Amino acid sequence: MNTTAISSILGPRFDIVSEDLARALPYLNLPSNAAVLDVGTGSGNCAIYLATQGYRVLTGEPATDRSLYSGRDWVSAARQVGVLDKIKFQAFDASSIPFAAGEFEAVFFFGVLHHIDEAERRKVFQEALRVTKPGGSVVFFEPQSQMLHKVRADDPAHPPAADPSAYLTSEAVREQRVTGSWMDIFIYRQTGTQPSTCSLKGTWVD
Repeated sequence: MNTTAISSILGPRFDIVSEDLARALPYLNLPSNAAVLDVGTGSGNCAIYLATQGYRVLTGEPATDRSLYSGRDWVSAARQVGVLDKIKFQAFDASSIPFAAGEFEAVFFFGVLHHIDEAERRKVFQEALRVTKPGGSVVFFEPQSQMLHKVRADDPAHPPAADPSAYLTSEAVREQRVTGSWMDIFIYRQTGTQPSTCSLKGTWVD
């Protein structure tokens, strides 16, 4: 099922998510059938798009989360698209990810970091790096101003975008920034583990 067909089922927000995920993926050089972690399930758009690309997706959000963006019926959406078999859900807190070190090829935070309490963001970043394989990527998507304007039409109290680099404690990690259509994309890898696709357009920050 192509993206247009999926959007007709899931709605215009899927277009926004899929467009910027599609922009990020060429930089990551993920193997086919890669195991990836989607932090913050929400409506499932990120997990569903990644599953349509052939990846094995583990997605989760805190069991105690009662925010506007949690507890959505992503299962029905994934079933309609035909990718439910590629997505598994496990409730977890991003500051204490219950998975082994190096378990995932990539960890995705699509519009999530700015919703996490600022005091927890460093720990969340450290945990994401811990569960990422050598050569893998931690990828944050944070809203640009036009995206914030769109979201605040329904959620006036929506927090401002976060800058992930402010919460990076290791000097052995490199950042690559890519401008998406709706989100700013921040890609992090441990020094010396960048895949060959890092020659694509994008700004490396040492």
